[in-house]
Amino acid sequence: MVETGPVLTEDLGPPPSMELDMTQGTQGPMGLETGQIRRAMDPLLPRMAACAEATADANGHGARGRVNVRMRVHGDGRPVAARVSGGGGTGEFVICVRRVVASARFDRFAGPDVFATWGFDVD
Repeated sequence: MVETGPVLTEDLGPPPSMELDMTQGTQGPMGLETGQIRRAMDPLLPRMAACAEATADANGHGARGRVNVRMRVHGDGRPVAARVSGGGGTGEFVICVRRVVASARFDRFAGPDVFATWGFDVD
């Protein structure tokens, strides 16, 4: 296997209950914007490709096409769960991708956890 380290759970859990008290002010931006998600995830593309390559069978068959990652990100900028779908990869491929996502670091934000979807193509 290409990746080592912690594997994120696939269970995204329930949506956070969001109660905002705008009279108290916030300690930073609320949530993440699309550009912030791309900046954290796009540099990980080579490692995602390595996951596909490492988990292909002897004939080169493995993950192909569009792979989507739905993740839950905590306000401190670290992902806490990731669900991988599409691409037809093996269970080993999914675990490898979840390990890569675990290493992502997003900008810090105030408020409840954010759910974000990001995708990449495997050729």
